[in-house]
Amino acid sequence: MSEVRTYHQKRELSDETSRKLSDSKQETAMLTLRDIYCPYCGYLVERVFSDITGHKMVFCKKCKEEYPVNLGYFRRMKRRHVYAACRRRDRQHR
Repeated sequence: MSEVRTYHQKRELSDETSRKLSDSKQETAMLTLRDIYCPYCGYLVERVFSDITGHKMVFCKKCKEEYPVNLGYFRRMKRRHVYAACRRRDRQHR
């Protein structure tokens, strides 16, 4: 139990891995990012590219909810409710 654990991070990337990373970066150069917000609390949950489709399990770090999201439903999510919630909140006075 007195043994100290250390974290060993990879310092060198293989040529194949670095090639895949650079190819991925080039493929996403023409895509746009969009934000997925938690439908319960409005917290930013995920940032996805415009070409992503299908369903994804997301976890909100703020309200600790995990739920499936159909990314097609959240393509044009209006953030009016987030701003309205911020305006309704009263400031705490000391």
